[in-house]
Amino acid sequence: MNKTVSGGKSVIKALLPSFVKKRMKAAKERINFSGMLRDSDVFLVGHPKSGNTWLAFMLAVLAENDHEERVNTSNIGDFVPTIHNWDQSIGKYEGLHSPRIFRNEAPKYPGLYPKTIYIVRDPRAALLSYYHHCVHDTRSTDWSISDFVDEMLSEGCIKSLEPHLIRWDRQVENWLKRAERQPVIFVKYEDLKTNCSGTLKKLSDFIGLDCSDDTIELARTRGSFSNMRANEKKFGAESYPGEKGARGFFMRKGKIDSWNEEMSAEVIEKIERNFFPVMEKMGYSPHRGDLHLR
Repeated sequence: MNKTVSGGKSVIKALLPSFVKKRMKAAKERINFSGMLRDSDVFLVGHPKSGNTWLAFMLAVLAENDHEERVNTSNIGDFVPTIHNWDQSIGKYEGLHSPRIFRNEAPKYPGLYPKTIYIVRDPRAALLSYYHHCVHDTRSTDWSISDFVDEMLSEGCIKSLEPHLIRWDRQVENWLKRAERQPVIFVKYEDLKTNCSGTLKKLSDFIGLDCSDDTIELARTRGSFSNMRANEKKFGAESYPGEKGARGFFMRKGKIDSWNEEMSAEVIEKIERNFFPVMEKMGYSPHRGDLHLR
């Protein structure tokens, strides 16, 4: 009887249209993911090169109270795992103590996240940094920043590298809306540069970490650009395993506005024209203050 029922179900499933099968699979994965979550789980989300790795490093230092310097630039994922576009992989991290912190640049089930830290960076700086990262990964010698930005604006991603990404402005808008109905805290890259200790204190409270002022200061000091660069020279970067700066550093410059020096006025204006409404919401001004962008 059971075999008959099972066989009947298999036949029915085989006859289902492919889109129905995909929806059933997605629903099953969503349920499985929900069952893996802990109420204390925190997800660090942001567009690539918005300071995600930098912040993850400092949060790992906070969560581990890492005076022994176990956390370094090559093993951040042991403490704050990367699960980009693969939410259900959190099941591999049952051994991590609570609160667990995960990094995800392309969430699949963001509506289920118990808590989210959304890190945002000036898109002109984020796209410039992402360009250098992609050039490093592809070893391209003839990829212009203008062509790169054109694809990021038209497609929202570099389709040959990370097709699951969405445009900077759409991702930010999505999380602004989510913040109205679920626990989300926004942190700006620029605030981490100008008031790192104060920002880390707010984040530790949000996560539920009981951090002393000494631990906050430890994370801030360990997370300075000079210390991060020295750490990468010694241990390498998790994104560039074994290289130790051989083809450039993951921690490239760590500046707020180097885009003003490295991109042409034409490229900057392209970005601003596309992203201005959301840039304005997040406090980012056009580089020349052009009112006609409004």
